[in-house]
Amino acid sequence: MTANYHTDIATGAAANASIVNSPLGQLDQAITDLHGGAAVEDDTLKEWTEGEDYELTAINRDSDGVITTATVKWPDGSGGTFTTTSKNSTWLAIDAYTISHTVSGKTVTQAAVTRNSSGDVTVKPALTVA
Repeated sequence: MTANYHTDIATGAAANASIVNSPLGQLDQAITDLHGGAAVEDDTLKEWTEGEDYELTAINRDSDGVITTATVKWPDGSGGTFTTTSKNSTWLAIDAYTISHTVSGKTVTQAAVTRNSSGDVTVKPALTVA
């Protein structure tokens, strides 16, 4: 039983712990599922991606220092992989990428952005989830 959204009542406490803790564990799992896990919503993944609410670990970079791949830890604790799919060789920046969410089997995709002559992003396609 997880205890992310409640505190267990100790066995032997004045209340009957088994009567209270079992439904609380089910409620806790349901809340976790709403915010991530195997049933994570596409919009939640998009929000986490837009907010860069994931952590990159085990980062691999190319000779220019641009990230090519990295292990991802999502806010719900799920793992994943960040993969650069388009690198801008003029500005040494990532123009497009994917990030997988292993537990749900979903992948967030950022299609290639458009940059102006100063390297600023002028067009950023909406994130997609598949």
